[in-house]
Amino acid sequence: SPIGLAGEGAMSRLANLSLTRKVQFGLLAIAVVLTLLVPVVADPFIIRLATLALVSALFAMSIDLMAGYAGLVTLGHAGVLGSAMYGVGYVASKTDGGIALQITVGFIVGMIMAAIFGVMAMRSTGVYFIMITIAQGMIIWGLASLLVNITGAENGLLGIRRPLTFTEDVRFYFLVLGVFAVCAVLLLIVVRSPFGQALKGLRESESRMRMLGHNTAFLKFYMFIVSGFFASIAGILLVYLNEFVSPSDVILGASAIPVLMAILGGIGTLIGPVIGAFVIVFLRNWVSLELERWPTLMGLIFILVVLFAREGLVGAVAGWWYRNVDKSGRPTPAPSVLGSDHTESV
Repeated sequence: SPIGLAGEGAMSRLANLSLTRKVQFGLLAIAVVLTLLVPVVADPFIIRLATLALVSALFAMSIDLMAGYAGLVTLGHAGVLGSAMYGVGYVASKTDGGIALQITVGFIVGMIMAAIFGVMAMRSTGVYFIMITIAQGMIIWGLASLLVNITGAENGLLGIRRPLTFTEDVRFYFLVLGVFAVCAVLLLIVVRSPFGQALKGLRESESRMRMLGHNTAFLKFYMFIVSGFFASIAGILLVYLNEFVSPSDVILGASAIPVLMAILGGIGTLIGPVIGAFVIVFLRNWVSLELERWPTLMGLIFILVVLFAREGLVGAVAGWWYRNVDKSGRPTPAPSVLGSDHTESV
């Protein structure tokens, strides 16, 4: 029967997969099971940490699309995240708008800010691109600190409430997990599309891309739009998680930490920012309860990564696997923003 033939074909394809690919599928299955079991085996504090890690991972993935795949490091992307948060917060605290209006306004404000950022930085490269994005983030921080009637300044915006169905932390965790899964699939499609390949070409050589007929300025603008799309979603989830927004959500550190998450896990890969996000979130919020000198531990981890695993934890594990288990070949390392030698991603 057609169903039987389809099943046999699927089994045949599975049998023909390499050992490494089978292990990857196995690890993915384990990760899915663990994320589903978190609400069952963990206490409320761990559930909130896992939710925060998922939101942080989504934001770090949006930055990695620029820093890892396009080779353009941004240190002001929290401006997009924070704009979406303030859009939700303003409607929730200053008007009688419902959840649908809050999400719509937050998403529109975030996308408008991403477009403005894109126009400002689309013709810059290298260190000038970094400097412009820093200035962008500082502008949003300045506006958030000065516009008292709109943003609440240092007092922030209160009165933000989650949808009634997701007021419980467990239910909100599953909502975030579902949104994260959908966004991860969309990002996978993006990086494997012709647009994603063009971003890699931009990372390797912008001048060569121009010689091939690509408008690199508009390519950067589209990159901001796509990255801002996922950053805005992360901002909407984050403001409902915290039920509060303040200028501290758009400071320089709020943009720098997701970059560090991507570098720690493996920049230029989709799984790297996820691993880095979970490591850093749990170090900052869980280990800090037990260890007073936790920043020293986090700094030591980054030093070890820079010295011995320039491709991040994903690159280090992949390299060990190919050297010691699967002798068929070595993976190409993920691109590094720590130096100028950009290479293909894992």
